[in-house]
Amino acid sequence: MLHARANAVPSQTNHRYLMLNRKNKALQFGQFLALVASLLIAAQIGYTLYQGSPLCLNGGCKVVEKLTRVSPLVFNVVGFFFFQVVYWGLYVARGEMRRLPRFIKSLLLAALAVEAVLIGFQYLVAQAFCVYCLGILAFIILLNLLLGWRQIVPGALVFAAAILAFASLDLNHNAPGEQAFTAGVFASRPGLLKQPENYLFYSSTCAHCEKVIAALKTNARATINFNPIDTITSIDLPKTTLNASYSPALNKALLASLGIDEIPVLMTRTADGWSIRRGETAILAHLSLPARTTGPSGYSAPPATQAGIPGLDGSEGCQVSTDCASDASGQSTGR
Repeated sequence: MLHARANAVPSQTNHRYLMLNRKNKALQFGQFLALVASLLIAAQIGYTLYQGSPLCLNGGCKVVEKLTRVSPLVFNVVGFFFFQVVYWGLYVARGEMRRLPRFIKSLLLAALAVEAVLIGFQYLVAQAFCVYCLGILAFIILLNLLLGWRQIVPGALVFAAAILAFASLDLNHNAPGEQAFTAGVFASRPGLLKQPENYLFYSSTCAHCEKVIAALKTNARATINFNPIDTITSIDLPKTTLNASYSPALNKALLASLGIDEIPVLMTRTADGWSIRRGETAILAHLSLPARTTGPSGYSAPPATQAGIPGLDGSEGCQVSTDCASDASGQSTGR
């Protein structure tokens, strides 16, 4: 009996040693991850200072950058100091969980909450994901996982709560803002009249959209911004300035937020607010009308007679979710 107990004591000791050794490896690996993340962000900061803009690994990075008020450089500086604090906190622990500063766990939970808001913003508002941001999120998730179940469970709850809270906000009414429009502009054609601002939402496979764009070749009066809902690389219209980093998904989401499921759509901003016209006939009629009154800017649009959103009685358009290229004659105006 005494011999059995004597054998049990070394067995328990060995088990505790193995568990401690496993935790040591986890903390050491976490320290390595924090260092790698710090170096990655430091490289991004250096690239941004040298080039004047951050390194974008995909088009989503540029879209998210346009829709945020805080400079990407500020985000990266804060991220660099965050990972440095985590690195030195794990260094002080020297591979032992009992020596890990308590604020490190809280800091990693706070980082999960922040990343949840940023990811929610990219998914629900920008409609595009930044690959670089997803990489930083992966580092934060791994660091939380390496601290064990006592960190994983509250971490999952914090991340889920932040995502749900952000998703519950009504963000659609902010969609027609200036940033949402400019982030979706693929091309701009200056006209004789600088005002009002016109945004044409169209598709490269829509015959009615082609006719509107073709009519603009002989109508240089209006200044037009082009917001396609699909991916194109060119537009058959002279004197246009292209922007390759536009977001077609953002344009599509903007129309959906307004309850519009048909293109072409012309959105016009004047000093009195926004007006919306849908359909080939309504848009061509508006663009061909001379100014009825002259204001300080030399132009004022005809007064809208419809309540709510004008121009939604129009027809002669294509569904946003379908392809009406079969109705087109000739080549597409956008490719």
